[in-house]
Amino acid sequence: MELVAAVTLWCQFSAWLLFPHVGAPRMLRTGAAVLMWLQFLALLVWGYAREGAPVADTARTAAAVDLPALTAAMLAVGAAYAARSHRLGRGRGRASRGGGLRRTRS
Repeated sequence: MELVAAVTLWCQFSAWLLFPHVGAPRMLRTGAAVLMWLQFLALLVWGYAREGAPVADTARTAAAVDLPALTAAMLAVGAAYAARSHRLGRGRGRASRGGGLRRTRS
């Protein structure tokens, strides 16, 4: 259970750092941050609640099953977006969206 939680948090944080570099929409970046905080909160509740309490069991299930599944879905959507952007030749960052510097012919 602890390994699943650690890998999930690592993937969520990595996605939060990586999504801006592939030009992912803000909604996807915000989703990664929200999932990361929900995972962290579920782990805190599970760790500090009394063993056998309904709150602890719910938090444990959320941290071990629900949030990792949502994280996998979010990573799949992010990978699909990055692959689509790369295939269409959009590149990365602001420069590819018209907000950066452009070369001019002299």
